[in-house]
Amino acid sequence: MQNKLYPDDTHPIRTARIGAVCLIDVSSSGAVQFGDRGETNAKLRAIALQRQEDHTTAGDVFYESYRIFDRDLPELVDPEYADGQGVHIERVNADPFITVGYIHVTATGAASSLLCGNCMRVNSESRIMHIRQYPRPRPIPGAFC
Repeated sequence: MQNKLYPDDTHPIRTARIGAVCLIDVSSSGAVQFGDRGETNAKLRAIALQRQEDHTTAGDVFYESYRIFDRDLPELVDPEYADGQGVHIERVNADPFITVGYIHVTATGAASSLLCGNCMRVNSESRIMHIRQYPRPRPIPGAFC
């Protein structure tokens, strides 16, 4: 049996056979897919805010106020790959099926991916800013003398 190929004739399409799946939680911008996928672009920006004051009286929080959401992503620097010495992997899949018996996942994180199948390109990004705004207790005079 010959595998079908993607339009560029380099990546065989295979069928995923999954026996059973127990998945409890997939969080924001997470993806679960059984089968092939050409490309994934998952992105999450979040502000987790805990404060004593009510949100209606304390004011709003904006992404623009925090540099973490505007920073450039770090680049992968691999001198061997840049010099043309990268690792070449060639594999032959004797079976046209991807067979998985049982998958048990408690939770997947933000901008994560659970995939049983082929994927040619994955780009995921998660940026979360945790803010806690509580008043500090006033020190008691002479307590630590």
